[in-house]
Amino acid sequence: MERKTFRVSSEMFHELVVHPHFGDTLDNNDNLVPSTEEGDWAIIDSPKHKVPVIDVFGNTNVLKRRDASCKIIYSPAAKLQNRWIWGEDLYAATEDCQSEFYQGSFEDWKNQDWEVFGSNVMPILYKGVGTDLFTNKYFGNITRSADPSNIHSWNKFDGVFTQYAKYVSQGLVATPTAIAAGAISAANAYTLLSTMYAAMPELLADMDDEDKVIYVNKDIYDAYGDWLITGTNNGAISYSELQAGRQKLYFKGIEVKPKKWNGILKALNGGTKAHAAILTVRGNFLFKTDSTYGGGENRDEAVRMWYSIDDDVWRRQIYVQGGTEIIAPQLSVLAITDGLI
Repeated sequence: MERKTFRVSSEMFHELVVHPHFGDTLDNNDNLVPSTEEGDWAIIDSPKHKVPVIDVFGNTNVLKRRDASCKIIYSPAAKLQNRWIWGEDLYAATEDCQSEFYQGSFEDWKNQDWEVFGSNVMPILYKGVGTDLFTNKYFGNITRSADPSNIHSWNKFDGVFTQYAKYVSQGLVATPTAIAAGAISAANAYTLLSTMYAAMPELLADMDDEDKVIYVNKDIYDAYGDWLITGTNNGAISYSELQAGRQKLYFKGIEVKPKKWNGILKALNGGTKAHAAILTVRGNFLFKTDSTYGGGENRDEAVRMWYSIDDDVWRRQIYVQGGTEIIAPQLSVLAITDGLI
């Protein structure tokens, strides 16, 4: 008996599942689908596992004198500095009991009604794969033990904070400001942002404010919002605007952008609230993937899913590649709870 299998091509999987977690995308009707990650990431889509990283921000000493023979001396405007971004091949092989899948899934599979089947499958994959990508792209560390609670995926590829730890150890990025664990007050949130602002390297400080951003976990964001409402700048924004998300927060002209890091930071800190913040240039984070990577007969299928009658389970296989780097780590100021970087 021929096995009926639901398949999603690697290219389609990246378009529908991977890329929306890094920036705005267009749907089938060319409508813009906004992403909270828009402007934060650049994507390298290459079949090569190892790709050079070019520092495209803040290069100096570019102009040269022309010599007496009128010969032009060419030199690279950007320095590679022997830096590379690696892509890790990621794979998932899971089983789901029939009762845990959507109602009518067996009939749709048996009838090979892949349009209906896919409309139920893809949102599940989008959420599950997206959650794992989000955690790893910021906090992944391949040397870290797996989450004992099996809630978070945090060791599939090295994320942004692991990359920063490398550059801190090399002296390229200053030692992060320590943020006390536990709840953070409005006053402390303001003081933290002030400290980070004052610590900006000159090249970053001289850039236009709209080209910079401060990423913070949601607790810091909410606390700073409280400071704007009730603190020294009483009335700068209203509570209703903050809660409704209609008001962006700024610190001295630099956008303060919240990230959904609270849960993972708490888990990494052994169950106690922890915090993190990054002041940097927009688009400084790089994600490496390969939209041609996959399984199946032609190695071009990112998702393969079928029902095993003998074992009475759903089985699915997922293939994706991921890795991160920081384009210009020197244009950064860090703050994080001790022990997490």
